[in-house]
Amino acid sequence: MNKVDKPKMQITSRSVYKDGWFLSLCMLTLAVVLFNVAWALINIRQTQVQIPIRFSSLTNFDQLGSWYQLYEIPIIAVMVPLANFALANLLHHRNRLISIFLMTAGLMSSILATAILIGFTVINYGTN
Repeated sequence: MNKVDKPKMQITSRSVYKDGWFLSLCMLTLAVVLFNVAWALINIRQTQVQIPIRFSSLTNFDQLGSWYQLYEIPIIAVMVPLANFALANLLHHRNRLISIFLMTAGLMSSILATAILIGFTVINYGTN
């Protein structure tokens, strides 16, 4: 066996790339994150009016800010699943169930971020 074949065998021998649950959660999370980014790029518009950027169930909309601060939501929606994917990929060989839970948490956080982003961007703040 030469040195060229050895790295290829190490990559394909890892069971993370053969795990159907893990891969399906990764693909579903990727689809939700891409939808979130596309929605943000299409629906966040520049406006001179201060817009609500924070919502609390106790005080409703309680903070105003600039239109570009809404881009923080898709950034968080990308960073959390990416961190969970990295941890799940590292931990998969030790405990498959924890890696699936991490990817499920990444999927749920990206779905929550999408719902928040849609809630903030469907309102027309004086732009057409």
